[in-house]
Amino acid sequence: MSSFTLRGLIRNKLVQNTGYLSIIEIFRLLMPFIALPYIIKTVGVTNYGSIVFAQAIISYFQIFINWGLDISAVKDVSISRNNPGELNRIVSSVLLIKLLYLLLSASLLIVASLFVPYVYENAGLLFCCFLLCFTDILFPVWFYQGIEKMKYLALIKFISILFYTVSIFIFIRRADDYIYVPSLQSLGNILGGIISMYLLLHVEKISFCRVQKKYIVRTFKESAPFFISRISVVLNNSIAKIISGVFFTMDMVAAFDLAQKITAIALVPIQMVNQAIYPHLARTLNKLFARKMLIVNVALSFVIAMSVFALAPYAVYYFSKGELEASVFLTRILCVWLFFGGIVVYLGGPVLVSFGYPKPFNDSVILGTFILLISYLLLYVCGGLDDVLNFAYVLCFSEIAMFSYRLFYCMKYKLFAR
Repeated sequence: MSSFTLRGLIRNKLVQNTGYLSIIEIFRLLMPFIALPYIIKTVGVTNYGSIVFAQAIISYFQIFINWGLDISAVKDVSISRNNPGELNRIVSSVLLIKLLYLLLSASLLIVASLFVPYVYENAGLLFCCFLLCFTDILFPVWFYQGIEKMKYLALIKFISILFYTVSIFIFIRRADDYIYVPSLQSLGNILGGIISMYLLLHVEKISFCRVQKKYIVRTFKESAPFFISRISVVLNNSIAKIISGVFFTMDMVAAFDLAQKITAIALVPIQMVNQAIYPHLARTLNKLFARKMLIVNVALSFVIAMSVFALAPYAVYYFSKGELEASVFLTRILCVWLFFGGIVVYLGGPVLVSFGYPKPFNDSVILGTFILLISYLLLYVCGGLDDVLNFAYVLCFSEIAMFSYRLFYCMKYKLFAR
C-alpha cells in the first residue's frame, strides 16, 4: 500500500511540479539563448561582455534582497500550507523584508554612482540591470514551490520571457542599443511579476497583514544562514567574470559567460527534479526515497556532463557564430563542475536542509567560496591570472570540495540509510 501511495505521489505531485519547474527554467535559460546569437552579432562581443560584467555586479544586490528567504520560506510554506493565517504572515513578512532590502540596495547604488568611477561611467547600464531586482519581490516562486503548485508561474514565466525575446529582435538594431538589452529583460520580468502577484492575492487568497516585529525578526534570523550560502553561490558564479573583466578584456568576459551559460542550462533538469523533491522530502523525511534519488542524480549528472562535453563545439559555434572559440575548451573544463554540481544541488536543500541540518549545507558553500578566494589569491601571487582557463579549473576544484563536504555529513547523519 505504501509503495502504491509513494508511486502515486511521485506520479501526481513530484512529476507534475518537476515538469512545471523545468518549463520555467528552460524558458528562463533557453529562450534568451535564442536571442543570444543575434545580440552578440548586433551589439558586438565587447558590448555583450559589458552587459555580463554589469549583471555580475547587480547579482550581489539581488542576493542581498533575497536574503536566503527563497530557501527558508519554501519549507515554512510547505509546513503551513493548510493554515491560511500562517501563510498570510509568512508572505507578508518575506515581502516586507525583501522590500526593505530593495530600498537599501537602490540607495547604495545611487551613492556608488556618485563616488565610484566605474559606476558613474556606466550608471545607465547598471540601473537598467538593477531593474531585475524588482522581480525578486514580485515573483513569489518560493510560495508556489512550497504549496507545490507551479502551473501558473510556468505560464507567466513563458509570457515574460517571450516578451523579452521578441523585444530583442524588434528594438535591438545597432551596437549602441546594448544598454536596452537588460532593460527589456527587466520589463518582461516585471510584467510577469505583476501578473503572478495578482494571482497570489486573488487566486490563492493571500492577504497582506500586519506582522509583529518578533515574527519578522524570527524570519530574518532563520533565513540569515541561507543568505550566507547564497551570496557564496553568487560569488562562485560571478567572481570569475568580474576578475576577468578587471584583468582581461570584455571579450574574455563574454567567452567565460557563454561557457557558464551552456553548462548552466544543462544543469536545469537536475535542478528542477531537486526543487520538486525538496518540499516532498521536507514533509515525509523518507530516507529510502532520498537514497533512490541520490542514484538518479548521480546517473543524470554523468549523462548530461558527457553530452555537453561532446556537443560543446557545436553549441559554442551556434551561439557565437564563431566569435568565441575560446568558450569550447572552457565549456569542456566546466563539465567537471557540471557533474559534481548536479549532485551538490541534491545533497544541499533537498537532503541536508529537509532533514534538519542546514548548518553543513551553508558551511559547504562557505568552504567552496573560501577555496575559490584562496585559489584566486594564489593565482594572483603566482601570476596565474593571465590565463582564464585557470578560473575554470578553480571553479571545478571548489565544487568538488563542496561535494565532498556535503556527502560526508549526509553519511555521518545516515540520511541514506536503508
